[in-house]
Amino acid sequence: MPPQKPQDLGPLDAIAFLCEIAMVVILVLAGHGFVDGWRGWAVGAFLAMVAVAIWAQWMAPTSARRLELPTRFVVQVMLFLTVALYAAAGGLVLPGIVFAIVAIGVFAALARENAS
Repeated sequence: MPPQKPQDLGPLDAIAFLCEIAMVVILVLAGHGFVDGWRGWAVGAFLAMVAVAIWAQWMAPTSARRLELPTRFVVQVMLFLTVALYAAAGGLVLPGIVFAIVAIGVFAALARENAS
C-alpha cells in the first residue's frame, strides 16, 4: 500500500485523540474498581483492549473497514456511553459522565465538519 498523504489536523483532531486515550485510561481504572488487586487491573486491561479493537476495526482513519458517517458516529456514541456505564459501575461516576459528554460533543463536531 502506498503511503498516504498527511491530512491537515486541527485542534479538534487533537482533542479527539485525547478522548480516545481517556477512554482507554477510564476503562483500565473502571476495571480496577470492579475487583481489587491484579485481577482488577487485568479486567481493566481486557476492557481497554476490547475498546481499542473496536476502534481500530471500525473507526480508525486508516482502517480498511472504517464505517461511513453517520453510522460511524452512532457506533462512537454507543461506545462512549458504554464506557461511561462501565466507569459508573467501577465507581467513577463523575469521570464517566464528563468523558461521555465531552467525547460525544467532540466527535459530533468532527462528524459535522467531515460531512460538509
